[in-house]
Amino acid sequence: MKLLLSAFSFFLAPALAVTANTKDQYHLRDDDHIGPAMWVFGDEGLKIYSPDGKSLRKSTSAERVCHETSGYRGSTEVTLSCSFYDVVSDGKKFVWAAVSRGSSKIDVFSIDTGDIVGSFETCNTPRDLEYHPLRDEMWVRCLGVTENEVSYMDVFSVQSPTVDSTTRILMSDNTTDNSYGYMAIDNTMGDVGYTTMWGSPFLYKIGLSEKVVLEKFDIELAHGGYELAYSPVNQHIFVRALTCCTCGFEGADLGVDCGRYGTELVNITTGPSAGQNNVDGQCGRCDGSVADTLGVYEFDTNAETFVGKHLMEDGLGGDPFASPDGKYIVMFGRNGGRSVRVLEAGNPGKVSTVAFDIKLDFNTTSVEDDAVFNDFAFIQDGEREMIVLASGNENKLVLIDPKSSNPSTSYISFRDGDISSDGTRRQVEWAVGTNYVWVDGADASEVYIIDVGTKQVVETLTNVNSTKMVFVQNYERTRLQNMITGESGFGSDSSSTERAFGANYEDDNDIDAVGIISLILATVALAVGVVNLVVMKNRKPQSHGQPTSSINTSSKMDEEVSLGSKNVA
Repeated sequence: MKLLLSAFSFFLAPALAVTANTKDQYHLRDDDHIGPAMWVFGDEGLKIYSPDGKSLRKSTSAERVCHETSGYRGSTEVTLSCSFYDVVSDGKKFVWAAVSRGSSKIDVFSIDTGDIVGSFETCNTPRDLEYHPLRDEMWVRCLGVTENEVSYMDVFSVQSPTVDSTTRILMSDNTTDNSYGYMAIDNTMGDVGYTTMWGSPFLYKIGLSEKVVLEKFDIELAHGGYELAYSPVNQHIFVRALTCCTCGFEGADLGVDCGRYGTELVNITTGPSAGQNNVDGQCGRCDGSVADTLGVYEFDTNAETFVGKHLMEDGLGGDPFASPDGKYIVMFGRNGGRSVRVLEAGNPGKVSTVAFDIKLDFNTTSVEDDAVFNDFAFIQDGEREMIVLASGNENKLVLIDPKSSNPSTSYISFRDGDISSDGTRRQVEWAVGTNYVWVDGADASEVYIIDVGTKQVVETLTNVNSTKMVFVQNYERTRLQNMITGESGFGSDSSSTERAFGANYEDDNDIDAVGIISLILATVALAVGVVNLVVMKNRKPQSHGQPTSSINTSSKMDEEVSLGSKNVA
């Protein structure tokens, strides 16, 4: 019996050690892991703060994370550009940042330490990043192509960013064209994704494995498609349609002023000037004008057909943004922030419905026809549902409760004095699982942290000029730690953090409880097998019909019945 227990303990110990070591390895310690934090990218480089903004956990200079570029607006001067267009976390290994106009680089950072892993070549001027959890890939949508890679899209392996992956995805045969556009990639769409192009009236279907354009769908009457929102609830895509309009003369759609982009001869398909061809005007810059009558087209990815379109309450177009769970699509128009429209995703194949229009109490002076919302936060944590908007024309935000048919609103002022936004642009980011919402004031180099529970500003960061903010947490590490310690999900904020990382997140490479248990059971099985052999070795076997007492139990016999002498063929 002692022999059995000793052997069992000997072989089980490594499995228990693996479990213990795994627990130690994934234990979050302040001295070696940043933990859940707000990452702020801007002119100073990268600053990483605690969710309440009270402590700076990591700072990396602009010289290390930004890139030198030239040629912006005709200038030949080489400058260090920190215009971060998009930042995405994969939730387990890296944080990916598309940085600088005219660059062909993606910066990749360690999710645990904030250290820069490297800057990797991609297509030219990356603008939009989308993570595909099932494929474990980061997809990049660029404005242009590079000399070596003729593609408007690129893809990186999240496990190995250095692995080359050739793509040749072109929406235009003229590679000198600017290819502004956005992507929709999601687990629920399988092996395909969709993208738009600013100057092309199509929604493009992309094969994620073939890395080619599979098909394109006509956006009727449009000059092109731009912003995309996707709802996994009904697997529909919401596409912002761009139009052409007249300008440069009395009675034109935009009036006599064509702005800095000037005028060209265009054909008009929408609005009061529809049917006029080869007239002075613009295309793609007519949002909020009388020609902006197409709005948002709704596309069913299963039937591969457009099922309807949506306009703002004033009959003009708006930009679509989806809530984390895809239940709502929020539309922002060019109305100075007077109102927003919220759609509710319906059944697959059916056009979504207007859930409500929200009248807002923001100052619209001098911005009556401007877009003052370019970002928002949607708080969902199992107990609360809350839309957070901050106006670019005022130093205050609104909290909207969408759960009732007549949503309630409450306002929080976060700064006295001059308006601190960058033009009319503000960023809004929720520190998932907390009460803290971050709002930037780039013109004043400030960031405001608001407690939406107490409705008070709890911290104001100064000398922080942000171009992109993102809340980052290693959800894989948190999930594993909870499994090992016997806790379920992500704790009290399980629904919110899972949605933030992706409601359909799956990863075949996870080290989970099932894997640990399997390892232990396999080790136990091996131990039992060896113990059985030891027991057999010490028994006196019968052979050739002779009694056991007459069998020679010499070292030769020991050798023959040992593990090493078994025939494993």
